[in-house]
Amino acid sequence: MNAQIELILTARPLERVESEIAVAGFFSDERPLRGGAARADWRLCGGLSRRIESGDLSGKSGEAMLIGCGRALRAPRFMLLGLGDRQAYDQLRVSDETRQALDRCRRLRLRSVALTPLGIASDDVPRHAAALVVGVLDAWRDALDPMTLEVCVPKAEVAGVFRAFESARDAAGRDSVLVSTDDSSLESR
Repeated sequence: MNAQIELILTARPLERVESEIAVAGFFSDERPLRGGAARADWRLCGGLSRRIESGDLSGKSGEAMLIGCGRALRAPRFMLLGLGDRQAYDQLRVSDETRQALDRCRRLRLRSVALTPLGIASDDVPRHAAALVVGVLDAWRDALDPMTLEVCVPKAEVAGVFRAFESARDAAGRDSVLVSTDDSSLESR
């Protein structure tokens, strides 16, 4: 029996999601930082950019940096992941990078994760939904503990991403994955 995975779509930005850890990625050949990594960097007063500039992290696939956030983010920890070259990033890599990220969280015994879709533009998440769901399922395949994964997407994209995630879950045949939205996705503009 597989552990239950609660996949929640939220319109909240990464830094405002309460979880045990916030996760974002960046490409080795793309500066400045973008998406969730850029938002976290801003909240951390440029600390991520300084670490990248100093050579602590290059953006190569497989690299990861775990830092304590204090009160800069609602999550007490932040994990920045290298995603490799932008040009070589495809659906297989989306799945692999998602699996690796969540596998790291699982090994750290963190079960509440906030994630910006790794390397995917906010309006392109529905096209990559199956790859994301496969990555999540692969990471939690043998887990005994449940996981709550909040995926940050813009409010305008929530409905399309919700349908895409449900379809991907159904195609994978996994009843243990619950797809829902939070209140921020339903608030008026």
